Amino acid sequence: MSLAARDPLLLGAPAPVLAAGGAAVAAVVAAVATVQGRAQIASWPIEAAALAALVAAGVVVVRFASPFRAPFRARSHIAVLALVLLAAVLDEAAQIGRDVLIHDDWGLVVVPVFLLVLATLRPPGEVLVGGLVATAVITLTVLVLSPFLLAPLPPLARVAITITQVLPPALAAAALARITVRRLEVPHASPEPVPDPTLSVQQEAIARLEAEAIPLLSALARTGTASPAQADRARAIMTELRAALVADLARGWLAEAGFGVDDPDAYAERMTPEQRTALRTTVASLPLADFERPGTASVRGQDREARLVLDLPVAARPRRTRVAPLVPLLRTAFPRADLRMDDAHVLVEVAFTVPR
Repeated sequence: MSLAARDPLLLGAPAPVLAAGGAAVAAVVAAVATVQGRAQIASWPIEAAALAALVAAGVVVVRFASPFRAPFRARSHIAVLALVLLAAVLDEAAQIGRDVLIHDDWGLVVVPVFLLVLATLRPPGEVLVGGLVATAVITLTVLVLSPFLLAPLPPLARVAITITQVLPPALAAAALARITVRRLEVPHASPEPVPDPTLSVQQEAIARLEAEAIPLLSALARTGTASPAQADRARAIMTELRAALVADLARGWLAEAGFGVDDPDAYAERMTPEQRTALRTTVASLPLADFERPGTASVRGQDREARLVLDLPVAARPRRTRVAPLVPLLRTAFPRADLRMDDAHVLVEVAFTVPR
């Protein structure tokens, strides 16, 4: 599991900022190194292609690290890593015949930077594999280009220097991701349970009816007979008590939260605790127009597949920075999740599969 998947709120702001910051640092380093080492550039078209590939890698990582496109998938990881390695190889190819020392080129700097960025977005195992692949590609490039370098160093010495610049950051990125995920997986003490206010209201209604029924039954026990008024009152108490008990049994967790529920097949009652928590967190994070009656919930399904739509009236259009963490949060709990909003409403749509 990736760090972003284990802690979806990371994708709300930190992950895109880290991605953009890493891409910007890599671009600046490449541009400065190119200007400073322009005397070693043998082919400017190839160097321009290298810089273009680096910029493309930055665009891809920033675009797909966005919480509105979560999760960051393996194919995005492969695309970013391939573009960065292509940029590094092209940079070396652009300097064939003029390069003095390969280990002072910008390719060996930008690869570790992107590995650290990817460590927040993909599982530690994938980050490690990506780092090993990057090390192998850079090592092979050094071996191929070693005869064309001007500085007199043995090829194995060049390879050793290169490995020390790429492999340790790759191992550090994977270790950082793994340690952080493990820390997040440490169980925390459960908070004290909070009494359900809805349950208290239902218990109060039943207690009130019982308080009316007991004096009536006591009077009937004393007299041994029931007047017409007492009989009518007994029937009324029985009807109200039955209605309260039936409402208590039929009331689901969405109704308890104040929603107007349209769920004829009770699919919402079969959601997992994680799914319910994700929805509750989403609702609680929005500037609702009425927190007592947050909106309507419509659930439709067939067999084990279901779709829930929450229509949430809001007092004002939520800020994107406030909504951004909610999308990855929902997508970690549901196979498909979408959130749309305007000035008056927020629509949350999720698809889920109920257990057998």
